[in-house]
Amino acid sequence: MEIAERQTREAKIFQRYRRRASENWTVFLTPVSARGAWSGVSPFTPSKSEPVGPIAALTRATIKPSILMRFWQRVPDISRVIGADPNVAFKIGIGEMPLIQQVTFSIWPNDKAMADFARTPDGPHAKAIKAVRDGSWFQEELYARFRILGESGSWNGGSPLKGLISE
Repeated sequence: MEIAERQTREAKIFQRYRRRASENWTVFLTPVSARGAWSGVSPFTPSKSEPVGPIAALTRATIKPSILMRFWQRVPDISRVIGADPNVAFKIGIGEMPLIQQVTFSIWPNDKAMADFARTPDGPHAKAIKAVRDGSWFQEELYARFRILGESGSWNGGSPLKGLISE
């Protein structure tokens, strides 16, 4: 983590981002599980340790163009449910290539809380997962979980990890 902290503090690109931003937040992670690929590459080498405490989840998918409408019709229900879940410490979706390549990143108090959200029977996320599997919606997909090592900066004036990680 020392190298990551130094790079985010000293590298020119991060300095440039901080000069242009009104606020910035960095979360330091180590992968504990990963399956799938990102642009044909497996970018994470998971550690052998199980996550203890807060966990971050990253998903990335390239959606088949013929499925776009069906995929996007499910997003509002999932967003509503995750937004109402008191266990979600942080969540963000990013369109790497808008509409087609999507990334989600979320932080949960523990692995169980994340799994409960993802797999609640008849919940919108579980239904979407089933539809994705049954319909082969993605050209490529990646699912990764991370142990949280630390953070720097702030998001919306504070720490999304407040109360999750003992200082």
